[in-house]
Amino acid sequence: MEESSKAKTLKLGWIPYWNLWPFKCELNRLNHGPLEVRSGVPSRVNSWLETGQVQLAPCSSICLITKPELEMALPLGVASDGPVLSVYLGFYREHQELLEALKERRQSLRLLFQRARKTHPGSCRAQAKQLVHDSQQLASLPLAMVPGLKLSPDSASSAVLAKIMFNLWFGSEAYNLMVGRDVSQIVYTRRPLELLIGDEALQKRKQFHTVVDLGALWKEMTGLPFVYAVWQSKGACLNGWRRKILDVGKIAENRMSVEPSVYTPDRCPLDEQGKPIPLNDYWRSLYYGLGPRELKGLLAFLCLARSLKLVPLIDEAIGKILRWEDLSARDSLPSI
Repeated sequence: MEESSKAKTLKLGWIPYWNLWPFKCELNRLNHGPLEVRSGVPSRVNSWLETGQVQLAPCSSICLITKPELEMALPLGVASDGPVLSVYLGFYREHQELLEALKERRQSLRLLFQRARKTHPGSCRAQAKQLVHDSQQLASLPLAMVPGLKLSPDSASSAVLAKIMFNLWFGSEAYNLMVGRDVSQIVYTRRPLELLIGDEALQKRKQFHTVVDLGALWKEMTGLPFVYAVWQSKGACLNGWRRKILDVGKIAENRMSVEPSVYTPDRCPLDEQGKPIPLNDYWRSLYYGLGPRELKGLLAFLCLARSLKLVPLIDEAIGKILRWEDLSARDSLPSI
């Protein structure tokens, strides 16, 4: 049943990145009720929601299985069906040989994922388990070629996605050695691969020789969108805000795809070279509404994170995954 139309004060967690700027613009235009907003990086907002300092927030999608008390509140988030531009691994010139060596591995992972989906069409957990097993049978790159990995502390989901790809690219042994910094077995002669996210990624993109967009990489491997954030809450708390938030998301998404320039700020942000960041292209690469395909992509991500033991194996997460598998088989998602 929809909440009372009279909205009460909502304590909203907010991520002040450009990916949510259109949403914020439409929220500001809305004739809404009392609203308290706390802004911070994704990892900080995740913590605020968990501790009850905010009631609703677009949190890192990985929180859905690492924090069992949090729940998908609305079929809204931040997603891309391909390149996202603001989540990538930065490669330096000395990594060129590594990039060439990974081309065949990336193609093999795409085929392995297709086989896993065909073998286990109804179970994301079984698909993830098979993909992890099969990927470990691929020929490994020499340990001397395995780089370090520098992660951003600001985004939980992007960090886990980077770890997933590192595992699938180089194998669990290389990953464990990298995490353990066992320099007796891996001697780093090159700078590490760097994960950049959000506004920093938009600003620093040109400092790298090559970037591997993780949204594009995920689409290449799975054929599915990637969901970076999901609107989450801790129990019933919306108090009349559900329809308002959904409407704001739909309006912003439509304008982002058709006329993103309406959201261009008076002072356009600049990259490190002093050139304007192409926000219109960026907003066209994103969307907010989540449907069955997005849910399938989300489930593939969450199940791979569990299969590779990159997150705590919380029993409550299994019930969520099974419930969302049923939802992903529908033609559209309800308002959760």
